Parts: sequence; C-alpha cells; structure tokens
Amino acid sequence: MFDDLVVYKDKLQCLSESAMCDEAIEILEDNHLRCTPILDQTNTMYRGNIYRYHIYQYKYHHPDSDLSKIPVTRFLKNSTRVFRQNDHFYRLFFAMKDLPYLAVIDENNAFVGVIPHDNLIDFLAQAWAINRAGYILFVKSMGKRGDLNRLARIINRYSDISSSMFLDRTDYRTHAMSIFVLPEDVDKIQINQLVKYLSRKDIEHQLYDLQSNKI
Repeated sequence: MFDDLVVYKDKLQCLSESAMCDEAIEILEDNHLRCTPILDQTNTMYRGNIYRYHIYQYKYHHPDSDLSKIPVTRFLKNSTRVFRQNDHFYRLFFAMKDLPYLAVIDENNAFVGVIPHDNLIDFLAQAWAINRAGYILFVKSMGKRGDLNRLARIINRYSDISSSMFLDRTDYRTHAMSIFVLPEDVDKIQINQLVKYLSRKDIEHQLYDLQSNKI
C-alpha cells in the first residue's frame, strides 16, 4: 500500500540546495508546479520545499532584486514536515494537513520521494468505498458502550455495510457520530424500513442518498 502512494525521487523534478531562484522559477513554471523538493548537493538528503509563491512575493516587494543571485535555501519551507517509512500510517493524516505533498525519508534520513495530497484523498475515497456507495448514514452517538456494535447489527438487518467510521465530538459544534457507507445496489424498500426503524427507536440520524443527492 505504501509503495502505491509514494511518487519516488527518480520521477520527481527536484532542485539542489545550490540552485538559485531564477532556476527554480524556470523549473516550477515549465512543469506547472506549485512547489518542488530541495535536496542537498549529494541528491540524498531532504532540505525542504521551495514554493513559487514565495519567490514571486519576494520579487514583488524587491523588484530590483536579481533572482540569479538569491539561493533557493533562502525560501526553504516544510523542512521538518516529513513522513518516515517506518512511521505508522495513521500519522500520515495529521502530518499532511495543508501540504500539496509530504516528503518521505527512510531510516537513514535519506529522501525517498513524496506522497501527494491527491493520492491520499484517492486512497481514502477507495478505502471508504465512496465510489461504490449508494447511501451514507449518519447516526448521532448515544454515548453508551457498545453503540457502534449495536448500530451495525441493526443496519445489517436491512443492508450490507461497505465501510464505517466513528467521529468524536469536535470544537466545530459537531456531535459524536457513527458514519456508515451503504452499497449502491441496496434495495430502497430496505433502506426505507431501516429509516423507519431508527426513527421509531428515537435514534437521531440523517440519510444521504448519493444517487439522488438528497438527505
């Protein structure tokens, strides 16, 4: 799985730490890149990222500056935002955040490649069976032990469960909830019966119909 997420170094357009900003701009523009990794002069160690935006921002505020004399190391970013090959996969979610990609290093701190943000999102979409989903059922947690197991048993009376997850309460005024992805071929009569059962048992829920885009 890890290998499939990574774009390895030999397929990336990287820059040396000895490069100047005019070279960086040329490479970024020609390859339509927002940013690119900066490696040491041995092409082994990851130093950070250079972003097109930061070079342009500097040039805007310093129009007389000569980019051919400004090293890319002046604008290094994300030098500590890395994912180690022996890290737990769970850490990837929190390390990625707003980055377009996350640099990957091995046990010797050598640069391996990057995990693009798009690859991670695509992985999650497939793992949660979104592409084959017919319905998404949101159920508010009742705060009792065994809630998730109980809900799964109830749902399985009416439909298979393609995937599920539990979300805790957050500072964004969201309640703790269980989310169930139901397959697209589930019988609508069964879905209606499931909804009626949940309502009858006063289990707070929302059903999102992906086929008709209705809740």
